Amino acid sequence: MGARHKSRQAALAILYQADIRGEQNPLSLLDVYLETAEGKGAQREFVENIVMGVTIRMGEIDDIIRRSLVKWELERLGYMERAILRIGAYELMFDPLTPGPVALNEAVELAKDFCDKDSAAFVNGVLDNVLKEKNSAPEGAGA
Repeated sequence: MGARHKSRQAALAILYQADIRGEQNPLSLLDVYLETAEGKGAQREFVENIVMGVTIRMGEIDDIIRRSLVKWELERLGYMERAILRIGAYELMFDPLTPGPVALNEAVELAKDFCDKDSAAFVNGVLDNVLKEKNSAPEGAGA
């Protein structure tokens, strides 16, 4: 497992916990998590960038996900699926350093690792819709 994948797992754990707790500042959980056995090996700066990026753009990201959901409501999703979709949508739409296919694949892998068997296909479908939205946006619009 690569350092970036480990770092995405750390960001996922932090965003998941923040969502469950209603924590407004997920970065407050960063130090505690990175000191755990699961957090060892994560790249602090990469984790921090994802957590901050998702937190700062949460409303925008949630709107993007809502438009990409078919016959689902964001609020009805499990905490883990919601956190994975937020990370994936953030990386697809706002992180210029992560190629779209990599962001999509990483989100699917997180779903395979942490959710039930149907979640990976669900995450793939939703984020594929996000990517289509991004690719159909006029040049210079959006992110």
